[in-house]
Amino acid sequence: MGSSSLYKNLIYLLISLIFINISVGFYKSVTKSYKSKVSKINYSILDKDKSVESNAQQKTVDFIGEAKEMMDIFNKYNFSVDSFLTEDASNLIVFSSLPKDFMTIEPVTERKKLFINTLIPIIFIENKKILDDRKRILDWWRRSDGDSYSRDFWPSWLFELSEKYDSEEPNLGNLLIKVDAIPISLALAQAAIESGWGTSRYLRDGNAIFGQYTFDKEKGIVPKRRDEKKEFLIRKFSSLSDATRSYMKNLNTHPAYEKFRQERRKLRMNGETLSGKKLANLLTSYSERRIAYVKDVKKLIESNNFMKFDSIYFFAN
Repeated sequence: MGSSSLYKNLIYLLISLIFINISVGFYKSVTKSYKSKVSKINYSILDKDKSVESNAQQKTVDFIGEAKEMMDIFNKYNFSVDSFLTEDASNLIVFSSLPKDFMTIEPVTERKKLFINTLIPIIFIENKKILDDRKRILDWWRRSDGDSYSRDFWPSWLFELSEKYDSEEPNLGNLLIKVDAIPISLALAQAAIESGWGTSRYLRDGNAIFGQYTFDKEKGIVPKRRDEKKEFLIRKFSSLSDATRSYMKNLNTHPAYEKFRQERRKLRMNGETLSGKKLANLLTSYSERRIAYVKDVKKLIESNNFMKFDSIYFFAN
């Protein structure tokens, strides 16, 4: 009787251990799957000297989850501010978001470095898309009889670009005022200010790196300190690239930035560099702080020597 009871107890113990192992394995599997969905950030490696179309055809996508992995990727592919400025064929690493543990990076200088390294390729690529559109318009315009060539004879792609930039007139010169690049120095400075160098909850929760507004409840995040009478939200995006693209379209199409675009055109006509510091003077409408905001943008550009990015080769197109 004793040996039989002992035998049964051993069987029960083995069954219990098996059940516990299965449960632990299932829990780990579910936890891993959940973390994968929540924290995984996709990234792609692109060639700086290739066209947007070539990069789109050849790019491969991989994933990371932590800031340390992100920094390792930049080191692995030898991307830095110096390589970006000096090497025409340097690698561009485009990440979809900043990692959840971004705030834990120490010292702060390393965090700012990662912020800058993450934004530069994205701003560059989105500008390159705009400048490719600009070149296409210019090439077609030069083959036509003038800037007021009848819309009846426009190719379909030109109509699509015109709609994209909210332009309804036949004057291609006026369309080109809108289809132009945003200086890297300016975009970097505004991203740093609007996101607190990557620390804002809007950025963490919705890739809202430029603090753009929306009134669509399904597309926005409710500000904690919003006036009770106001209804605006901070628009969220699926990626940092989407946010950057929207920011550039905002500056290139919104009536509030008409003087900004005219000043940029003047710089082009005079053969001058598109200076973020100069163009910042025309962005008083970007913030309720107006002149104080402009001063902060210019100060940040100067203190971080962001002016060095404005001479990058593609701004001469």
